[in-house]
Amino acid sequence: MALVVDCYSHVFPNLLNRSEMISIDGLSRFRDKARDWLRPVSKSVHGAQSLLRYLPRVARDPMDAVSALLPLPGLLVESTPSDLLTAMDESGVNFSWVIAQPPWITNEFILSLAAEQPRFIPVVNLPRGTAEPAKVLKSFVARGARALKIHPAFDGDDVNSLRYRALLRVADEMDLPVILHTGHVHSKVLYRSPLQARAENFVKWYESFPRVRFILAHINFHDPNTALDLCEEFSNLWVDTSRQPTEVIGEAVRRLGSERVLFGTDWPFYGSNLMFGKNKILDGIETGLLNEEQGRLILGENAAKILNLGLA
Repeated sequence: MALVVDCYSHVFPNLLNRSEMISIDGLSRFRDKARDWLRPVSKSVHGAQSLLRYLPRVARDPMDAVSALLPLPGLLVESTPSDLLTAMDESGVNFSWVIAQPPWITNEFILSLAAEQPRFIPVVNLPRGTAEPAKVLKSFVARGARALKIHPAFDGDDVNSLRYRALLRVADEMDLPVILHTGHVHSKVLYRSPLQARAENFVKWYESFPRVRFILAHINFHDPNTALDLCEEFSNLWVDTSRQPTEVIGEAVRRLGSERVLFGTDWPFYGSNLMFGKNKILDGIETGLLNEEQGRLILGENAAKILNLGLA
């Protein structure tokens, strides 16, 4: 069976199971039914997202704000470690990179999960206010962290942030891939500064740290062509497939080669149906946009190589 690695997912503590208002069995049955109800909704949200970029800015910004909030209720029924493992089994996903997002998803939670479950690959994220961030990141790597996430839109910090610079120096020293959230999603509810995440904002980093492997998550969302332009200019940039339709994935392969494209879903945000994300690659193969070898590389072999997993 071909190796499949989801390079962009999140997982949350199971807060609902602490409720004393409903039995665990009753809660489990409710969550199973709710997941079935939500899958068509999830599929519709996926499809609608890729169309928003074609709207004029005056219409797209408010729609962005709404669409960013639509998946949040689904976190109550599909977001926990056991949910992710179930989704992985159903979809034939072997490993998932699970990404910290403090304060809701702490680094401690992610590192502990990965220590217990080898199918989870931990990605840490050091937020504002972290004392001695370089030292902390090194300690996380010693405990098993395999990549670093930087989320400028959520943090509100820009390319000149001293914290980011300190983290990138460690990433350079320790050969740590850096997942960089890219793309302007106009939601002030979720993000301190949505504009900070534009892929073109970080040219200084691509130039200053040529050995760091930057993964431009979401391919700059509404503006994938800018991300692909940058990837053509800088050989240390990769992209993941989360939040993009099959035709954009095919264009990324045409322009960059399949070796620099990674399969990602952003589960459970816009990706509560893991198979929907995987099908974007399989549809590309079926329609001839991708060949079998390219599909194999994207779905798992590239991720195994970038992390030196020795599995491909």
